Amino acid sequence: MVAAITLAAPVSARAQKSEGFGQAFQGNHRGVVDVTARRFIYDSKTDSFVAIGDAVVTQNQTVLTADQVTMQQRQRIMDAYGNVHIVDPLGDITAKAGTIDLNSETADLTDATITDHYKTYRLEGTKVIKQSGQHYHILDGFYTTCGCDTGTPDWSITADEMDVHLGDTATAKDAKFDILGYPVMGLPFATFPVNTDRHSGLLAPRLGESGLRGAQIVQPYYLAINRSSDATVALDVETSQRVGLLGEYRLINGDDDFLSVDGAFYNESLRSEANREDDIIDNQIADDHIPLNRYDVIGMMRQHLTDDWLVYGNGLTVSDSLELREMNVWTLSRTVGPGIEYPINLVSLRDALGTIGTMYSYDNGYANLSGDWNQDLIQPQQFALQRLPDALLSGRQELLGGLLYSDYDFEATNFWRGEGQSGTRVDLFPRVTLPWRLGDYLYGYGTLEARETFYDTSGHVLDIIPVGQQGLQYNNGIKLGPLGPGGLDNREMLYGSAGVATEIERVYDLNWKYIEKIKHTFEPFVNYTYIPSYGQNDLPLYDETDRIEPRNMFTYGFTSRILARLPALVQPSDDQDADAFEQNTAISPFRVHTYGAASTEELLRFTAEQVYDISHNVAVGGSHSSAVDLTGTVFPTRVISIGSQFGYYPQQNQISYANAYLNFQPWWTNNTTRLYMAKAEEGSFLQLSYNYVASGPNTIRGINSGYSQFMVLRAYYDLFSRLGVYFAPSYDFVNREFLSTEYGVRLKSPCNCWSFDTGITKTNNPSETSFQFQLTLGGLGSIGQSPFGRNPFQQRASLLPNYGVEPMTP
Repeated sequence: MVAAITLAAPVSARAQKSEGFGQAFQGNHRGVVDVTARRFIYDSKTDSFVAIGDAVVTQNQTVLTADQVTMQQRQRIMDAYGNVHIVDPLGDITAKAGTIDLNSETADLTDATITDHYKTYRLEGTKVIKQSGQHYHILDGFYTTCGCDTGTPDWSITADEMDVHLGDTATAKDAKFDILGYPVMGLPFATFPVNTDRHSGLLAPRLGESGLRGAQIVQPYYLAINRSSDATVALDVETSQRVGLLGEYRLINGDDDFLSVDGAFYNESLRSEANREDDIIDNQIADDHIPLNRYDVIGMMRQHLTDDWLVYGNGLTVSDSLELREMNVWTLSRTVGPGIEYPINLVSLRDALGTIGTMYSYDNGYANLSGDWNQDLIQPQQFALQRLPDALLSGRQELLGGLLYSDYDFEATNFWRGEGQSGTRVDLFPRVTLPWRLGDYLYGYGTLEARETFYDTSGHVLDIIPVGQQGLQYNNGIKLGPLGPGGLDNREMLYGSAGVATEIERVYDLNWKYIEKIKHTFEPFVNYTYIPSYGQNDLPLYDETDRIEPRNMFTYGFTSRILARLPALVQPSDDQDADAFEQNTAISPFRVHTYGAASTEELLRFTAEQVYDISHNVAVGGSHSSAVDLTGTVFPTRVISIGSQFGYYPQQNQISYANAYLNFQPWWTNNTTRLYMAKAEEGSFLQLSYNYVASGPNTIRGINSGYSQFMVLRAYYDLFSRLGVYFAPSYDFVNREFLSTEYGVRLKSPCNCWSFDTGITKTNNPSETSFQFQLTLGGLGSIGQSPFGRNPFQQRASLLPNYGVEPMTP
């Protein structure tokens, strides 16, 4: 027979949401305690009782079980003996015996093991003194993040004495690092992280080896200044090329206000002349000199002065034209601000562009004042076009009570070059639109557009020498031409457009557990644009605004869409297995990953359109018809996304261009981890993209870029519980060569508590073969640099930036 007793005590307002007396000991635990056992012995003198035989003590969501429990009611102290087991929402504790003080939230445990429900770590000791919170002092201590491994874990830290503060750091005296239970390294004193909070200190280095750079190590130091700002400095040593110092400062002072600046300085004294010559592939750029000292500065900022007034800036400047192409570390963090990342294609930039500006928003419009400085990385800098300053007023206004609406863009720009045509342009571009609808299905618009452009120009025109002429193999050539037309000039234009469209739809009731309804739409459209012929050859040419071609053109086609009505996703109750629930819903590629009300999702869109110009040629070969443009997209879901675009010339029976992409995540593999794995991306994935542009009449194979065809594949797959492989080739079909090829292998724990990644990368530009590796201990961090690309489906165990520190909060 099982007896039961309920102990009640005064409950303060702060204690009403207490989670219990287990591992977390959150709050002031003075709530109702229920005790059951096979029999009770009560001592009235000490106001204590002993629960003997299968004792169970319950308070809120915390449960303690033991063979025997003695509880002193006044002191609120429990002594538990035999098979002690404490379970609460935050963790799981087992021990041989223990004394638990509910008032001070402390405990003394004997032969204890502490872990969480997902077994992401395991903490053991012959004597464990639990202090307030999740702070433990341990004798004969043992710590590992391979908590899910049965038996001896793959790695662990043992010590005679440990002080572990979960969510902070741990220290260990007479510590040993063990692999498979065997000590491989001993330290008299050690400290290691057991948290995901930001704190200053050395970060894991990046290590690599290549035939061009030699051995490379990038060793960063992180400085947590305060909750809103941090900084990182790093030493970059490449034994065959350079020694560099990198620095970064980040400030976040609002939801959309941030400042981030990265800078680097390099000295190239280690570099041989042969190394310099072998690294320069395009020797036809204006400046192919590699200086002894080099630098780069990259910055981004946004600051709201008021709710409507914003100041912004993006800056990039380099010491020489080849600096970005030669470096492999540009920034010390991936992120700039909330949801904003640095660009990842710095190595292939055509220009180093800096912009600073301010924007003021008002009802249905905004005013913007900015300036752009362009550092040309290919052509001579004196020909680079600068926009200093550029003022724009843009907005929309309703007319005649909403019957019409007017859009306007008024822009004034000062263009400047060191050599070549410079001047000022004022462009006034108002439009009036009449939208209309006839019944439920037929709708359209008519737009009248007026344009008045003023110029004040002086200087010489620029002559272009096309690639393929005069020995030019890689780039066009530019030289200063004759003096161009100057002084004041203007252009007046009046043109218009109109369109009509309809929508036919049908709804199908599925009543499937993943989809309630399917709607299929067919949406044909026809648009017409008329632009008379205006003489513009004597006007300066700064950008596309200065040359507007005549048109008498119809654009026609259709769009077809499939939309799904998804039922509400119910939040699992406390007694349900949330992991199993998530796994079941993940099988459906249509299931949204949110709880709440039903929603409508667009699953597929297909568009076909073509252009026909009555009066002008719009395609190669004198055709008035353009290619038929076909675009299809399966919108991103939890496991797959597909898209494609296709252009076809019916007259020539020729494909003009094509591209396609596929992102796929196999749902049958383990694609998420409960444990923070630092820079080691988790989960299998496949990315495949293909691009094709047909050759033009003047295309020369391998000379100009009028014809291109290449494919990029990136794939990682967990072959076995302890082995994964990575393969990422990029192939150029035109020149019949691999642009780059990456091979990688991951050795890992079955429960993903550690991984060792190694990979080889071979690139053509720069011509380099590099070796990289990365060792990651789950929950602690990484050393080295990942040889794998980023997983497009990656969901990290915690929101941490590149080096394992938590992002700042405003």
